[in-house]
Amino acid sequence: MSEAAEAIMEEEMPAPERLHPLTMLTGLGGILKSLWGAIAASAFLLYSGNQTIAIAVIGFALLSGFIQPLLRYLSFSFLVEEDEIVMNSGILNRNHRSVPFDRVQDVNIEQNPIARVFGLARVKLETGASAGKGEEDGIIDSIALDRANELRDRIRRHRAAALPALPDRGEAMESEQARPAVFAMDARRVFLAGMFNFSLAVVGALFGLMQTLGDVANFNFFSRTFWQESFAPDNPLVIFILANQIMAVIAGLVSLVLVGLATGIIGTALREWNFRLDRTESGFRRRRGLLTLTDTVLPLKRVQAAIYLDGPVKRHYGWTSLKLQSLAQDSGNSGDHVVAPLARPDETKEILAAMDWRPLPEDAEDWHRPSPALAMEGLLSLLPLFIGGIVLLFFHWSGLLVIGAATLLSIGALLDWRWRRHRVDRDRVLIRSGWWQKRLVILPLAKIQSADLRRNFIDRWFGIASVRLGVAGGKGFSAHGVSGLATADAFRLRQRLLEGSV
Repeated sequence: MSEAAEAIMEEEMPAPERLHPLTMLTGLGGILKSLWGAIAASAFLLYSGNQTIAIAVIGFALLSGFIQPLLRYLSFSFLVEEDEIVMNSGILNRNHRSVPFDRVQDVNIEQNPIARVFGLARVKLETGASAGKGEEDGIIDSIALDRANELRDRIRRHRAAALPALPDRGEAMESEQARPAVFAMDARRVFLAGMFNFSLAVVGALFGLMQTLGDVANFNFFSRTFWQESFAPDNPLVIFILANQIMAVIAGLVSLVLVGLATGIIGTALREWNFRLDRTESGFRRRRGLLTLTDTVLPLKRVQAAIYLDGPVKRHYGWTSLKLQSLAQDSGNSGDHVVAPLARPDETKEILAAMDWRPLPEDAEDWHRPSPALAMEGLLSLLPLFIGGIVLLFFHWSGLLVIGAATLLSIGALLDWRWRRHRVDRDRVLIRSGWWQKRLVILPLAKIQSADLRRNFIDRWFGIASVRLGVAGGKGFSAHGVSGLATADAFRLRQRLLEGSV
């Protein structure tokens, strides 16, 4: 090849691109998180009188925290070619990664609060090979938001086998915004969803903290001393609480409930603010987030199952939630994508219709319940607890608590058996489970990877078996199943499901 031809090829070859120079500022949040340990150690050293060591520790932590994003900026580059993206990274160990556009399943764009200020975005590329690993094949952190959108459009257009020439970005956005959303949530709906997401975990953590450190730190909602020292002594509410010990307990319970509600509302608002689900050529596009904006594309061909979830309060007021189990990853490396955090049944029907899935059957026929032996098996497993409570009752009144707990668990076992049922609806299987947090799975037979028949020695004694269905996606290799069937029925169900999945 002549020198002139080589010179022409070098001129036509695009130059590698680097991260935005402000990428070092977008990582401040992660830097601050990594400094908590050093700050705690420095505080202890200062308290012990070792000022020099404390300054050295915090200085080293700051230096190492800021050097990491600097080295990432200097060492990372990417090159967008005609049908692939090439990423180079590393200082001592250089990593050269090539990701063909045909292999890219999802291109997700995220913006944390600092990136939004500077107009930057974090691009996450995922391929089929990375779905089971819990990690992405490529992360570009951070580039200009317009460049991120352009890169995603180019990959989507290549996968759709469209023309290589890109249309104007503004026209594409206008046409997408002109179409009505498949599902969206306003501020009122987000606030209501937050109330339903009452956080019992926070309440339990606070209760445990009050039991261990409440008296020492004066952090106990059930103590009259807390209310006396936290508010003005002439406050009528405080006077009433101090005069009645029972009111201190009630005030403590109310405080815990309010904390749980506030935690649910704040967490939901941060995650689901401006929630919008749009239909694209290949699937759904979901945008949400108050501080950290996420823009996720979910290809429908990667959807494995649809899952309805609703608790007792949400169900009483006619609300439900819908998520899709997919090979694609969501936040936290989970394959469960929430497409309707809080929706009416008619709204979930529209989402299924946008997926070209049939709505749920309205008739109550052809649903099959598990064998009554499943309920009997659950009751027998609680028999030792009943016996232990009765024996304890001869020595202490706390035996009544054990008997009461066993009774509640028995009622729960009966309710769980009563709600469990399944139905093979032509090319899909519907599975219901749960009595408190009810769950309905819509699983296409073509998505079933395996069907296992499971029986332990107790199941064999009662003549029942369970069918476990392996489905790709979700949290790892997720499994759905039908429990407590008569053994012959379990064999027939497995055979029918495997024949339909071929």
